[in-house]
Amino acid sequence: MQREMTRLLGPDYESLFVARSHGGLVDAANARYWISTRTEEVLQQKLDQMSGGAIAICGPRGVGKSTLLKKACQGILKGRPDRHFHVIVSTPANYRPEEFLLSLFQSVCRNYLALYGRRPRGLFLIRSQARTAHWPRRLYLTARRWVLLLVGVGLVALAIQGAVRELGGAAYRSVRPAVSGWVASGWQWTMTTWHDSPSLARLVLCAVGLVLMWRADVKSWLSGRPVRRLIHDCHNYLNLVQSIQTVGTTTSLGASRGGVTLGIGRNSGSTSRTFTYPELVWEFRSLLTRISAIERKDDWKVFIGIDELDRLGSTEQARAFLAEIKAIFDVPRVYFVLSVSDDVGAAFIRRGLPTRDVIDSSLEDVMVVEPRTLPESGALLQTRVPGFTDPFVALVHALSGGIPRDLIRYTRKVTEIHRRSGQAGLAALARELLWEEATQALSGFRVLLARQEGSARSAQTVHDLHTLISLIRSADPSRANPEVEQRIFRLAHMAHPPHADSTEPADELAQPWEELSCYLHFIGTLLEVFARPNYAARKAAYTGPTKPDGDLQRLAEARLEMAVSSHSSRKILQQLRTQWALRPAALPPATQQPAPPPSGLRPDSRVIAPGSRTP
Repeated sequence: MQREMTRLLGPDYESLFVARSHGGLVDAANARYWISTRTEEVLQQKLDQMSGGAIAICGPRGVGKSTLLKKACQGILKGRPDRHFHVIVSTPANYRPEEFLLSLFQSVCRNYLALYGRRPRGLFLIRSQARTAHWPRRLYLTARRWVLLLVGVGLVALAIQGAVRELGGAAYRSVRPAVSGWVASGWQWTMTTWHDSPSLARLVLCAVGLVLMWRADVKSWLSGRPVRRLIHDCHNYLNLVQSIQTVGTTTSLGASRGGVTLGIGRNSGSTSRTFTYPELVWEFRSLLTRISAIERKDDWKVFIGIDELDRLGSTEQARAFLAEIKAIFDVPRVYFVLSVSDDVGAAFIRRGLPTRDVIDSSLEDVMVVEPRTLPESGALLQTRVPGFTDPFVALVHALSGGIPRDLIRYTRKVTEIHRRSGQAGLAALARELLWEEATQALSGFRVLLARQEGSARSAQTVHDLHTLISLIRSADPSRANPEVEQRIFRLAHMAHPPHADSTEPADELAQPWEELSCYLHFIGTLLEVFARPNYAARKAAYTGPTKPDGDLQRLAEARLEMAVSSHSSRKILQQLRTQWALRPAALPPATQQPAPPPSGLRPDSRVIAPGSRTP
């Protein structure tokens, strides 16, 4: 049966889209879909070698910095959660240092109260009503603890006294007339055992007394005093930083006799003020020091996560931010984990050069998060979309460049196209997805071109792009369309927009056009790799350990290289096209010819298996 099913499916059976579930795409932020990588191991090793301080996580947007920051702060880098106290806050786009530190102060106090099941106190009237409502339960718990403690101590003291049998006999004689029946029989047996076996009686009394004392939880009651004091201080800190308190005192003295009145009055008042910034820093450092020292266990650490630092806008703003708050970074057993942009990470890496700045003095280390490799992307998608086969993994990995956020986004698009069109083959799904990407890129450039000065001169270009977009949208993605691909490649190899005068000096559209044309070159290459039949045979022929330029990981590298240099990205694409024996996208010089294809493969990338018919 397996052989027959394999014959019916054909050699390219992995090119059929079959996904058993897609819950990992719907709930993308769920921690159950997180997978461990080598980056997490390196970050854990760095944290284990630090006794506190600040460490930054940098990388491109969407690479997973926030997820890694949460895992580090929650203590689940090792696969099991450690007992950490953590607070995670996001940096606002516009901030004042005092306001941010006040917000962080409040978050630490609230999270510490929540750690012990407490809630911040409200206004005075509301707080009075709430505390009154909880008084019966608090009174019951306190009374129960005292009763257990006193009874337990009394039983232990009774057991170690020498006259315990006489006391038991007196109790027996005083109670005997008041009991009868089975109660009297039980009491008589108890007293007989009491008199005949004094050692056993003392042992039972000691055991019961110790159990009651253990239930009273004296140790935690005594050791919990620093915790209760710190909880009380957190309430006070919240009141100080959230409200202004006013206290007034009035004193009067008066006397009246014979119609003559003599009075003396005195009024005094005081109003609390907010902390100055140095006082705020000192109080916050003091609070963090107490929280980190409240537990003597080695696994107790305090983590403060500051996310979205790359939203500040520029590297200079990030430097100013670090300069303002770096005074709170050097608290023992307190770890600050920051997510920063690539520019901040690059500035720290250049610390060995003569130029030194505040980034070097603020951070202990910088962890660079690299995009996922093709095997890592496959593992991520298999966790979220079981049954997602390797050809589709390679397609979305190339489009996303290995960025997890874009990887999930393109996988959602593939699933959406499959549900909308009913297509299950790799070629049809890849063609529709890539055509949609091309139309979005062309539409964005049309809008940019129409907003420029002298748009009348570029009217023909705008119209031509509109014609191409209409042609792509009206084409049938279930079948190949050579005209669409030729037009895409023609635009990809134009040095200037259509109908533009090449003799004119370069304007502000030169860079956007270069980026668009490079992206269209990338889309065209993906069409020739994934939107052709016999993908499995072509991949086996053109990839391997001896053919590094043909590795599909190179497509993801070309996608990432566009953010650095479009010319470098084109070179990577050209090397892969040469290795895969793809037809030249443009008419090259006669001296530049692609490498001859391996035996059994034509230059048009179609595989002719022995004994099979030519499609």
